[in-house]
Amino acid sequence: MTQKKHTFCRICEPNCPLIATFDGDGKIKELLPNRNHPSGGVACHKGLSFLDVHHDSDRLDQPLRRVNARTEGMGDFVNTDWDSAMSDIGARLAGVREAHGPNAIAIYYGNAFSCGNVSALFAFEPFRASIGTRMLFSGITQDTQNKMIGAAHLYGSMGVGFVPDIRNTDYFLCLGANPRISRWTYVSVPNDDLQMVRDIRKRGGKVQFVNPRLIESSTEETGPTLRIKPGTDAYFLAALLNTIKLEGGVDTDLVNRYGKNVDALWGFVGAYTAERVSPVTGVDADDIRRVALDILAAPSAAVYMATGLNQSRQGVVCYWLVEMINFVTGNLGRQGGTYRPSALVEQFEPLGELEPLDTSIGTFKTPNPPGYYHLPAAALPRLMENGDIKALIVLGGNPRLTVGGEGAFRAACNNLDLMVSFDLFRQATGELSDYILPSTDWLEHPDISLLPNGFQVFPHVQYTDAMVAPHADRRDGWWVMNRLLQAMGEPSALDANPQATYAEELIAGMLMAGGQTVESMREQPDQTMLIEQAPHDALFDKCLVHTDGKIDCCPDAFRTRGLFERFDAIFSELEAEDESQLKLISLRTRYMHNSWLANNPKLRRGTQSTNPLHVSPADAKERGLFDGDQVQVFNKHGSVDAEVLIDSDLRRGVVAMTHGYGNQDSFGIRVANRKPGANCNVLMPIEEEDIEPISYMSWMTAVPVEVVSATNHKVLP
Repeated sequence: MTQKKHTFCRICEPNCPLIATFDGDGKIKELLPNRNHPSGGVACHKGLSFLDVHHDSDRLDQPLRRVNARTEGMGDFVNTDWDSAMSDIGARLAGVREAHGPNAIAIYYGNAFSCGNVSALFAFEPFRASIGTRMLFSGITQDTQNKMIGAAHLYGSMGVGFVPDIRNTDYFLCLGANPRISRWTYVSVPNDDLQMVRDIRKRGGKVQFVNPRLIESSTEETGPTLRIKPGTDAYFLAALLNTIKLEGGVDTDLVNRYGKNVDALWGFVGAYTAERVSPVTGVDADDIRRVALDILAAPSAAVYMATGLNQSRQGVVCYWLVEMINFVTGNLGRQGGTYRPSALVEQFEPLGELEPLDTSIGTFKTPNPPGYYHLPAAALPRLMENGDIKALIVLGGNPRLTVGGEGAFRAACNNLDLMVSFDLFRQATGELSDYILPSTDWLEHPDISLLPNGFQVFPHVQYTDAMVAPHADRRDGWWVMNRLLQAMGEPSALDANPQATYAEELIAGMLMAGGQTVESMREQPDQTMLIEQAPHDALFDKCLVHTDGKIDCCPDAFRTRGLFERFDAIFSELEAEDESQLKLISLRTRYMHNSWLANNPKLRRGTQSTNPLHVSPADAKERGLFDGDQVQVFNKHGSVDAEVLIDSDLRRGVVAMTHGYGNQDSFGIRVANRKPGANCNVLMPIEEEDIEPISYMSWMTAVPVEVVSATNHKVLP
């Protein structure tokens, strides 16, 4: 008889519930959607095909040690054992710290580390604190740190976050997101392929998407797309706020009760009328006013923004203005507006004082300890090049391909005394490392679906046992970090008990907050505990962390740290920009998620193996380009060769590529290496002036580029 076990996917926010089936030998045969799960039970092909990752013959199964120089293009690695690897790494890390100080050791972690393993994530801070470094980097500054830092200034804590009440709203404005393809971000919605969005229209509501391309989520059943010029959403939002104020759409009772610095907000947006921003945004002034009036006319409305805005030059400003629209119109804390879903554990720690960290490229300000306030990943290459960083530990990440400036990163790694990667595969970043350490995947350790808590439209927590024991010599993240501390002579959770069950103990402690144990969770239907949703307006009591209990509608730090001046300067720059200037945006697909899935042959077929440059018909005609033509895409930051794919969904002036490609030097993942694709991240800016102040977010979309045919190839200086 086939054995079945409950588990869940950890690739993205929905944490889709799965059923694992086993053969008679205890090997997983299949991952299936758990259609009986209370959240809906639909799962996408990425999670359902994860067994291809789990069983991949290129998976790392034991530690590898480099025996040739890092300057050589291809690493020469030999197998080693954990004790030998840890002893050498620990001694070299301790030596770097003694000679150069703790901040000479940098740590970068990626989604494969932080999102797929709660125990590893919670073991991280003791690890960082024991080393003593503040040089902390992650994929967060490529993704969502703008929202966390924005929340800290508006509400008082980085842990505060509100989600759209999609199930009940009468009007939904969705900017920079394509949930049908890449699901949602900073909100956990069951993988229902947009059924909740369709339901808005069915009950008489309206949906409006804003995006530089006609996205797959935009249909007759959902709603239309305003094809905005990329990188101009901040001005569109400012004009919406301005119009709302002029139309008398402010909920003055709510704003007077919970808001402060409101006049400064109106002063900031006052100059940005619909008429003024229309030429810059490419959105007609009447359409801007229509959207504002639709928000005001709806009994409830929710404005939501995602990665397309986060990765622009002004992600924290966009987040601020979105939150202000929801607040001043009375939709914050309203059913059908935005709210805070209940969670198993809620801690809204105040941001606290920011301490300066002086580096060769400037002074950064973060708390100490930094928590989730990370330094800009885009600064990594220059900090390594200049000698600020002497050792780099990479945990479940691939910054060589996912952070801007691949060439600069590659060259700067030669300056390091030590580089260590902990990963599922020998990926592009690992190819530059002195050691590559084999990680478990999310089928090989116990876990709970804690990370999306507080952002779920159906609040719940699911428990999963390890589906199988770790294969070969793969180890869990918490163990690796504690073993490294031992090797450095630091206290470790492994000191008292080398067989410590850290993950199980941590999970048990978390479940205790909900009155549950691991045993009681195993007895729950689907191993899932439902969490009762508090009233929507409860957020005003629990989520406003400033000492005065107010929402800061115009934080002074936004002005003093340059966001206002920068906002005006970028607008002037856009006003003067040549109409023929192409802007590169990031194109999400169903076949790539960061670089996790790059070696899966099912996801590397057709155009997914090359990462073509999507070009609008008008731009292709103007440049004499056709499908399949080879072109050079370049700017002052770098150059990449790509194949043209004409795409009528793009507005004129916009080209698009997908991130995470470029595995021509990833010799340990054979499928990806044979079909490397073009890495557009070489075009991304990494200079200090290109990093957003306060949030430290990278500029990764709406990047100016030039495109010429391969026959007109340009040699860059």
